[in-house]
Amino acid sequence: MKSIFHICLIICLCVLVDAYRQNVMEFCSTVMTENREYHRERCTECTGTPGKRGPVGLQGSRGSKGDKGDLSDASDIKRQLDELQSTVHQALRVIPSVALQFCLMGLKSGSIPDSSMTSSSNVDHRHAAKWARLDYTDIPSTSVGAWCSRVLSNSEWIQVDLGAPRLIAAVVIQGRPSYPHWVISYKVACGDVEAHLSLIAEGQSDKVFRGNVDQHTKVIGWFPEPKTCRYVRLYPQTWQSYICLRMDIIKADCL
Repeated sequence: MKSIFHICLIICLCVLVDAYRQNVMEFCSTVMTENREYHRERCTECTGTPGKRGPVGLQGSRGSKGDKGDLSDASDIKRQLDELQSTVHQALRVIPSVALQFCLMGLKSGSIPDSSMTSSSNVDHRHAAKWARLDYTDIPSTSVGAWCSRVLSNSEWIQVDLGAPRLIAAVVIQGRPSYPHWVISYKVACGDVEAHLSLIAEGQSDKVFRGNVDQHTKVIGWFPEPKTCRYVRLYPQTWQSYICLRMDIIKADCL
């Protein structure tokens, strides 16, 4: 009898446990569902703490190398230099004050010595070539402040020795400071050998440069293109009363 009782008790307990287990599982399932719904409703209001930044990624691959540029030869470089020199030469023509301030060769400043200035003739020592410096003034009983030739002829000349070949762009002249004597037109010869100077040409003819219209104004005579010369010689062609002038030389490589 006891055995039958025990068996019945065990069966009853198993039934109760199974029913309890089903209730517990239903309860837990309901709680978990409600918990998920709660968090779903709150996700727009609450966010978690941002995580740490991840490691830096690998560097990208190097780009392809560009095409190689064209090589320049010596003739191309010379052409570019010639174009630059031409541009400078044209700029000096447009702004003569720049040339007169920065590009004078040295007659006005005195850096070219008296011994480098010669002439075909002069009236006397007071009219010698060494006084033919731009903006020079007369010194009583010593200098008339200009060069004046003794002979009135278009074969007369005044010459400057620069000491070495230099690139020249122009010459600039004035008349005699104290008297109305000036050169109206002139020609220019230059070269590296004194005995073989060549006249500056324009086209097929010797260039005749325009000179002064009064005794004080500076007039620049631009070469058609810069010339490399050591000796520069002026030949007056026409003049006012007497052949008298002051001068300087404008270098082409001053800027």
